[in-house]
Amino acid sequence: MKVFDLETARDLITVIKPIVEEINAKREELYTCLNRLEEEQDLLERLYLESHVKDLDADIKRLFQKIEALGGVIKGIDPILVDFLSFHQNRYIWLCWKEDEDTIMYWHELNEGFAGRKPIDLLYL
Repeated sequence: MKVFDLETARDLITVIKPIVEEINAKREELYTCLNRLEEEQDLLERLYLESHVKDLDADIKRLFQKIEALGGVIKGIDPILVDFLSFHQNRYIWLCWKEDEDTIMYWHELNEGFAGRKPIDLLYL
């Protein structure tokens, strides 16, 4: 697993944000298709929608894998949470990013989750 310093992880967020936007667009399309599928009576249209749902699902999985290939660890999918392993003061920690945040502003211990997030500034006191 990759180990990131804060600057490198923050730089990577600029690469990950467009991927997350694409995931959210495809997820919205997926929900629309699923809703249409529930109501659709025409067999051919249902077959098309079922195929499209499978394709969208595969696309979304591929995009999450792309984030992981860059070194991010997916910790949540709605909202999308991505952690980056880091080493600080002789211990490993997670640098934590949530999809609506501009950059990495929080961190937490390895054994803590989202609820344990602390401001980045606390690392440098």
